[in-house]
Amino acid sequence: MKEGGDVSCDVIDQSVLASLRELQDEGDPDIIAEVGGLFLKHSPDKINAILQSAENKDAKGLQLAAHSLKSSSAYIGAMRLSAMAKELEMMGRSSSLQGAAELAQKLKEEYLLVMTALKKEINEQG
Repeated sequence: MKEGGDVSCDVIDQSVLASLRELQDEGDPDIIAEVGGLFLKHSPDKINAILQSAENKDAKGLQLAAHSLKSSSAYIGAMRLSAMAKELEMMGRSSSLQGAAELAQKLKEEYLLVMTALKKEINEQG
């Protein structure tokens, strides 16, 4: 465990954020705040769709929602979240949903950690 209980380094890959910061143009709005804000705005719907699809055994819905979350979470450096979404996407694609509801709950827990860490990153930049 990190000193002071800082989980943001574990939850969000700092090298991904550093790569994003390299794209920052002087005078433009903070890129982490922009990209992170979009993630925070749109991801709750994706999480809910994943949870509902897993609960309802909707393989196609699970595949689509998880695919979308996989990409966006990787883009902000939430690699564990992205990996979980990828696993759920593959479960949906293969219509093999045994354990999907449990994994969707773990994904939700990871997502809550990501949200906290991302908000902290945005606040530190602002």
